[in-house]
Amino acid sequence: MKAVILAAGQGVRMKPLTDDKPKALVELKGKPLLQHVLESLQNAGVREAVIVIGFKGEEIEKRFGKKFGKMRLSYVWQRIAMGTAHALLQAKGKTGKRFFVDYCDVIVEPALWKKLAAKKGFAEGNFPKAFAKAKGFDAVIALRREQHPERFGVALVSGKKLEQIVEKPQGKIESDLVNVGAYLFTEKIFDALKKTKISQRGEFELTDSINALAAKGKAGFVVYEGKCLDIGTKDDLKKAAA
Repeated sequence: MKAVILAAGQGVRMKPLTDDKPKALVELKGKPLLQHVLESLQNAGVREAVIVIGFKGEEIEKRFGKKFGKMRLSYVWQRIAMGTAHALLQAKGKTGKRFFVDYCDVIVEPALWKKLAAKKGFAEGNFPKAFAKAKGFDAVIALRREQHPERFGVALVSGKKLEQIVEKPQGKIESDLVNVGAYLFTEKIFDALKKTKISQRGEFELTDSINALAAKGKAGFVVYEGKCLDIGTKDDLKKAAA
């Protein structure tokens, strides 16, 4: 199994820590954020990772090289910051038929990757008759329960299928499930990425690509109850280090 790690961002919300280094190299408990992510994936059995780099990406490449433990590393560039869908699209042709995706600032336990890989209904495995029409999932996303879901990408689900991810919804929403930021995709995601339109924020966003698959009944989910560190700001980093 391969993994793609999105590490092209500067991390504007973590300034001044990211004035002279990419977000992936900001340290948590004496180790770069990216190292924590690589350790989790390696412990889950991943043997190759493709890292999407951008802002000061040469520093990431210099720091980690071509190998991390027994895991092979390769790099692709997102030369212009155009959003997460655009970043993942840069890895087209380097992933194999199915692969994990994580962000360099989302740290989860290895058990989550194993849970995603074992999800029934995934396109390369057996799936219940209820999913026969969809012929399996091309995306499985990890969700967690959150007391204040409105601050995140809220997931609307039906049965065992994902219906939609709503980013930071306005007003009350009947779900406490939010997007962790850890995924299992088939290579069909690249078709969705290419068709994704620019968002109101001026970016090509991965959640829009996933929603396109969900609209076709091609997206499933797992609920994750383990440790999750989503480090988007300096405050998040401080809390994670406590």
